[in-house]
Amino acid sequence: MIPLSFAQRRLWFLGELEGPSATYNIPMAIRLKGHLDRAALHQAVRDVVVRHEALRTVFPSVDGQPRQRIRKADSLSLDMPVVPVVETELEETLRGEAAHTFDLSSELPLRAILFEVAADEHVLL
Repeated sequence: MIPLSFAQRRLWFLGELEGPSATYNIPMAIRLKGHLDRAALHQAVRDVVVRHEALRTVFPSVDGQPRQRIRKADSLSLDMPVVPVVETELEETLRGEAAHTFDLSSELPLRAILFEVAADEHVLL
């Protein structure tokens, strides 16, 4: 395991100090209209995670000290659930999901959820 960089140590320290928080989340919602190839979208998101080690890094503690553990690409099970939602509830649902708190010791720092508003309209968060 590798020691944390200064930026990672700061993020870990603040997480320990504040407790679970969505402070550093950077949510992005993208509305997709028309036919959607869900398998291709899932593979594209997975490809980004595989290419970028930072998106595969968790910070478990070893003897009370945080360490980087870069998860192997072939061991990842990156889920992208599809959640039906009606337009009137979409904003509140997105807000709730964007407030997700990550467990830096074991959870990848990226989530992808596909909300199905209609057969030809989706929102990727």
